[in-house]
Amino acid sequence: FPGHLPNGHIVPALLAGNTVVFKPSELTPWTAEETVKLWQQAGLPNGVMNLVQGGRTTGEALAASHEIDGLLFTGSANTGYHLHKQMAGAPEKILALEMGGNNALIIDEIVDVDAVVNLAIQSAFVSAGQRCTCARRILVKNGAQGDAFIQRFVEVAKNLKVGRWNDEQQPFMGGVISSAAATNMMNAQQKLLELGAKSLLPMTRPQEDSSLLTPGIIDVTGVAGIPDEEYFGPLTTIQRYD
Repeated sequence: FPGHLPNGHIVPALLAGNTVVFKPSELTPWTAEETVKLWQQAGLPNGVMNLVQGGRTTGEALAASHEIDGLLFTGSANTGYHLHKQMAGAPEKILALEMGGNNALIIDEIVDVDAVVNLAIQSAFVSAGQRCTCARRILVKNGAQGDAFIQRFVEVAKNLKVGRWNDEQQPFMGGVISSAAATNMMNAQQKLLELGAKSLLPMTRPQEDSSLLTPGIIDVTGVAGIPDEEYFGPLTTIQRYD
C-alpha cells in the first residue's frame, strides 16, 4: 500500500501536466524513495517528481504553501479534517481527501455459514486490519443463524496465524505498522471493555514491544457511548440487532 496508493494521486497529476511534491508517511520513507527512483528510471525529467520526507509539521507546511495548485491526501480522518480546515480559505485549489472509515458489515439471513465467515474474516483481518475498507463493525441479526455465525467466526479468527513475512510457515497476517500502533490498538480494546463491551476473542500481543497482534472480536451490543472511530488494526466489534 505505501508503494501503490500514492500512484492514485501521482499518475493523474502527471497526466494533466503537473509537477508533483510527494510527502509519504513518515513511517514508510524507504518505500517512497524507491518509488521515486522508479519514476526517474521511467524517464521523468528532473524536478517533475519531488520527494519531501517528514511528519505532520512538514505536511502542514506543504499545505500552506502558496505555490501549490492542489492537495491530494490519503490517510486518517482526523488528519483529513485538519487539512480541510487549513485549506478552507483557498477555494481555488483542488482538495481531494481519501480517508478511513468505521465500516459496517451487515449479516442478515445466512445460507452458507462458512462462506459468510470467510468473507467476514477477510474483511476484518486482511493486512492485519490495516485497510480503510476493513469491517470495523459487524452487525449480526439475532437468532440461531446469527449465533452460529458468531461461534464459527470466533473459532476461525482464533486459529489465524500471525507472524513475520519470512516465517517458514507463512502467516495469514503480519504486524501493524509499528510497536506504537500496536500499543494504541491495545488501549482502544481496553477502553471498549471499560465501557461495558464483552470480549469474545481478546486481541493479544504475542511479543512485548512488538507490532504483532492477534485478531480481536468484541461484542458491543447495548453498550452506550461507543466512539465512532476507526481502529486501524485487527480489532472488530459485533453488534446484534432484531
